Amino acid sequence: MDTNENTPAASARKPRLFRWALWGGLGIIVICFAIMVVNAYINPSSADGMSGSLMDAIYLSIYQFGIWPIMIYMGFIGPIIEEVTCRLWGNGKLWTGITSIALMTFSCYSIGWWLSLLTVLCGVAILVFFRGDKTKRLFVLMLFSSILFAVGHEGNYDENEGWLMWLVALFDKFGFGLVASYLVINHNILWSMGLHILHNSVIALMYVMSFGQVSNSVVTIDNENFHLEVQPVLVHNDSIRQDKSFFNDADTNYYFGSTANFAHQAMIYEAWQNGADPNDSLNFVPDSNYPKCSFTLVYKTQPFDHHGLIVAMEKEGLIKIDTTTTCIGNNRKTMLNIKSTYDPL
Repeated sequence: MDTNENTPAASARKPRLFRWALWGGLGIIVICFAIMVVNAYINPSSADGMSGSLMDAIYLSIYQFGIWPIMIYMGFIGPIIEEVTCRLWGNGKLWTGITSIALMTFSCYSIGWWLSLLTVLCGVAILVFFRGDKTKRLFVLMLFSSILFAVGHEGNYDENEGWLMWLVALFDKFGFGLVASYLVINHNILWSMGLHILHNSVIALMYVMSFGQVSNSVVTIDNENFHLEVQPVLVHNDSIRQDKSFFNDADTNYYFGSTANFAHQAMIYEAWQNGADPNDSLNFVPDSNYPKCSFTLVYKTQPFDHHGLIVAMEKEGLIKIDTTTTCIGNNRKTMLNIKSTYDPL
């Protein structure tokens, strides 16, 4: 009988370390996903949950480089870099532990120098203190790297969703870190890379499908008073097109935002021109969901017919206006609710 512990048969019989991390991490992911689904059902506008700055960065990159290069980076290159950075230590060797600590220290600098300093101090302490006990060293590095992995992704999520959903998103990444660490420790880093690539590729594919459904058509309204062109865009960024104020008296105005936002600007100006206080006569329903639109407005006559602009936008199906009149004592007050109805997705 072969008693060599290094044979494939013996390796197959070797007990898996930290099996609890696998099931615990999966449990955390499932619970966090369930909370996100419930939150999206209660508040549909928060279904994305990603921070506006991250979404703008993704959209701007797509404008500059196209969809597929960004999706390849998100789905393939990014996961490989993150796995090498956060879980190279998984084979238990000293040189991979030192390299991983160095890479995590460098990566954390984008968040703050203090986190880099804390990472290198804690990492060196782990390698030195547990140098004689490989199992304990792997255990502590698994928890440490999973925490850093979650913290490194905290900027991906919108804090405006509330601290609870922000915390749920962090725990989701921590759970993923536990599962990936289990795979690295008990198999090798290729397994965790495969899981990470699969995870990110699904998200990247959703982006590809979403962008592929964006209509490139331009809605045009042209009459004797003005010429308006409305085109969907995926990012509000001044480097793409310089905005002008809606209140500018130039012949042409550019504006980014939802159709409700645009109509609201015109409505404020209309009320102000007629000597009314917009704050007393308007109720605005904001619409911040993606995608936004680019507006090019050319005035043909003076004074500008803002009321006609709003009526034409509603007739074209770009906005919906609900008018409610209430009586306060002897005064009658009209509330206008403006909502975007144009969704090119």
